[in-house]
Amino acid sequence: LRGTMASLKHNGKAVQILRINDDHSFELNESLLEAILLDERIRDKSVAVVSVAGAYRQGKSFLLSFFLRYLGNNCQSDWLGDSRAPLGGFEWSPGSKPHTTGILLWSEVFVVTTPQGEEVAVLLMDTQGSFDCNSTVKDCTTIFALSIMTSSVQVYNVFRNIQEDQLQHLQFFTEYGRLAQQQAARREAFQRLVFLVRDWAFPYEADYGAVGGRAILNERLQVRNEQHDDLQRIRQEIWSCFSEIDCFLMPRPGDKVATDMSFDGCLNDIDETFKQKMQELVPWLLAPKNLVVKKINGQNITCEELMNYFRVYARAFQGGTLPEPKSVLQATAEASNVAAKDKATRFYIECMEKIARGSLDELQEAHLLLLEEAAEIFRRSPRVGGEEVSQRYLENLTTELLAYCDHIYKEQELFILREFAHEEEIQVEREVERQRDEERQIERRREKEKLEQRDWEKAFELQSEMHMDMERERERKEQLERERQSQREIEDLRERIAQVERERDERASQQPCVIS
Repeated sequence: LRGTMASLKHNGKAVQILRINDDHSFELNESLLEAILLDERIRDKSVAVVSVAGAYRQGKSFLLSFFLRYLGNNCQSDWLGDSRAPLGGFEWSPGSKPHTTGILLWSEVFVVTTPQGEEVAVLLMDTQGSFDCNSTVKDCTTIFALSIMTSSVQVYNVFRNIQEDQLQHLQFFTEYGRLAQQQAARREAFQRLVFLVRDWAFPYEADYGAVGGRAILNERLQVRNEQHDDLQRIRQEIWSCFSEIDCFLMPRPGDKVATDMSFDGCLNDIDETFKQKMQELVPWLLAPKNLVVKKINGQNITCEELMNYFRVYARAFQGGTLPEPKSVLQATAEASNVAAKDKATRFYIECMEKIARGSLDELQEAHLLLLEEAAEIFRRSPRVGGEEVSQRYLENLTTELLAYCDHIYKEQELFILREFAHEEEIQVEREVERQRDEERQIERRREKEKLEQRDWEKAFELQSEMHMDMERERERKEQLERERQSQREIEDLRERIAQVERERDERASQQPCVIS
């Protein structure tokens, strides 16, 4: 349970990247969007954008929370997890009042590895519900337009059935798609459109799920002779401007979901049939093998390139009236060419910075090679708008890179001059230091000689003193010996005197005594 619950915790949150102001103007929060799309970990990865749009209060945010649970559980087969855990993620609530305003993007980007081994950044987008009491037609169309034009999978959330007015809402995009096809070799302008029919009202006509949805889709979008010309044309153009169109029929989630204000998304409170079909729907849209990468003119785009499209599209729809499809197409052309130019410029600059400290000849040679490679990167990048527009941007790219090279070249010249001057300074410093070393060595030799002279003189003095001491000692010893000799002579003399006295005394004692 602990592991399952931990897997249901979301690290991100829904952030409002597009806001509708009170005067019905639009404001793109570029700083928030850049924090998500320009993250170093994903900015260069291909991107898949799954967006949900449709009328208000029909469960779009509720649906996206299931998408989050699937991606948060790493697209595992048991992704629904604990049936007692509330459904977290995008904020939603029962009731009749609109909940989502503007366009929201989930701040956590999910990186999914496709069966081909490519890492794709997956973004989830929520949009303000259409046709509430506070929205104008322009508000609704702008939100829907930005959703379709920036997403790779557009989920069109409809209630109970596919109605004719819902097809009419696509008319703006069919005109845009028709113009885009004229400049893109008949390539579809948009990618996958999925009609998600909530609370499908006629299960006896078509089963819940993708198979039943395909049958209903074919019926609703069928072009018939008895239809009015406008109805035929919009159906033909819808088919032609999306590369893939699908439909999925969903059952009702249950009374508690629809009517109980205390409902928090706990799976135990949702009808079993709804959960079963949700387990089919979500992988059908988001499984790694089913992911649809965002493309422009048939080529994958990255998160960083998507940022450019958001900027340009937001500017295109900022006016007081809806822009003409032609204006939007021009904005797309601008965004695609700017993205291609930025990509080529970044490649050129990164490569030049690696060799910027080479010789001037190496720098010039590298510039010519990299300039051609940058131009080739631009040509290979996804672009729309025709060759004339692309040629203008390619010329701008060449001009800017030449200016950058000139700047680097001058910097390198200055660097080389500074290096030469610095080397000269080093040589002068080395010569000065060498002379100082010689002077110090001479001074040390002089000091050594002085010390040796002092030592010699001191040694001589010591030797002289020792000689004098030895002489004095010799004289002392001689004097002492003389004194000893004198003492011995005196003692000998005394001994002889004593001997004489003894002999005298003996002679005296031996003479006869005379009596008178």
